[in-house]
Amino acid sequence: MNFHAHIYWTDQISRALALGLREYLDELGCTLGRVHDRAIGPHPLPMYQAEYPDLIRPEVETYLTDNADGLSILLHRDTGDDITDHTVGTRWINDPVDLDIAWLEEYVKHKDH
Repeated sequence: MNFHAHIYWTDQISRALALGLREYLDELGCTLGRVHDRAIGPHPLPMYQAEYPDLIRPEVETYLTDNADGLSILLHRDTGDDITDHTVGTRWINDPVDLDIAWLEEYVKHKDH
């Protein structure tokens, strides 16, 4: 099973902090997504995604917890069920961000057609 971490920022200082995590996440073996400097999809803040397998989950999540320094980070499973993955069993490092679940519902509806 794979997992995702969505690492959010709100200003240039928190952006620099978030991007500073990328090198070590890459070294750990994460697959890093594009940097989005604006809201995208269900994510209301700029962010990027790191994908990682269960095998390195403890190292990744411990690193993020220890180095988040106030960043909001969403952790969730990647089962292929986008709505469930972003709502049920999600975990947050620091403050949660309100995701646009209605956007996800529309995405899933159109994706399946």
